[in-house]
Amino acid sequence: MYTLNNTINDILGDEAVMAHFTYMMPLEFIEMVPDELRDLPIKEVNTMLKMPWGAPYLGDGIVEISNKIHEILETDKYSFIQLWSDETPDDFFAATDGKQEHLGLLKLNESFKEHRKMALVVPGGAYMTVSISNEGMETAAVLEKAGYAVCITNYRCTPNFYPIPQKDLTLAIKCMRYLAKQYNLADDLLVIGFSAGGHLTASQACYHDEYNKLVNEELAESFPVLYERYKDFSGRPDKVALSYPVISFESEQHEDSFRALAGANDSLRNPLSIDLHVTQDYPKTFVWACDDDDLVPPSNALRMYQALENAGVEVMYKAYPTGGHGCATAVGTSAAGWMSEMIEFMN
Repeated sequence: MYTLNNTINDILGDEAVMAHFTYMMPLEFIEMVPDELRDLPIKEVNTMLKMPWGAPYLGDGIVEISNKIHEILETDKYSFIQLWSDETPDDFFAATDGKQEHLGLLKLNESFKEHRKMALVVPGGAYMTVSISNEGMETAAVLEKAGYAVCITNYRCTPNFYPIPQKDLTLAIKCMRYLAKQYNLADDLLVIGFSAGGHLTASQACYHDEYNKLVNEELAESFPVLYERYKDFSGRPDKVALSYPVISFESEQHEDSFRALAGANDSLRNPLSIDLHVTQDYPKTFVWACDDDDLVPPSNALRMYQALENAGVEVMYKAYPTGGHGCATAVGTSAAGWMSEMIEFMN
């Protein structure tokens, strides 16, 4: 087990960790430590460096991720289900690097018990990366304790533009429904999206029929075995939770997310401003944000709530004073109870 008394060089010298680190977190978060600090205890590095956005250095997270990688590799608590292939290698554990073959569900094996409801976690990352470590792993652990059968999904990001991430999420949802039959789970799927993953989830709930058609066409053409397996499963979430989501690309938008998803195609601003296109058929929704979010304007969450309420959708909205952006389960902030409130609302 790594601790804060270990050094960055200890982590860099661990072949297993380095082979899989970028699945959890961008490698540059390790590489940003100057050579002269790499033999110091990480607890000291924490006091000497800051992240590019001004937060303290993420040494605690690097230690936690390194230990989690060994847990995934060395225990049977987790398994991978490759999305765009009917075969999964023994050591399938790869980065979201834009390659279709590196997409899959990280399945929490012990959570898959008969009659449980399902939950699929969709981390954010501005459509540039996928934050599996905090928004994925931390959230999934809470959901498992709450009695859900849980998977985390990754998806292709820039330079893979719209609708490629949406196709990946569609297939992930179809795969979850297939697993429900295999494990005799309840046909009740909650999809939880964070930040850009919240936009991905929101767009999925809005345009699921369109995306489902695109996926079935690609499967039929290129993956016939998967087509027969998944063709009859819906890509529609039954319920969604949108966590500090990107929603609008026309007003108070997070421009980096739009450029990463749509490139220079400004014609997509309106159709991908999801609040403008919801209907009464939209799934039951919990949406929340923190008032002190200085990355994605919290007005995005409020705008989505108002649109859903006006459409007659069953929706709950929560605004918390503190927590900022990317707080995931929000431990130690005023938003710390959001998951309990969300689960109670969904039940």
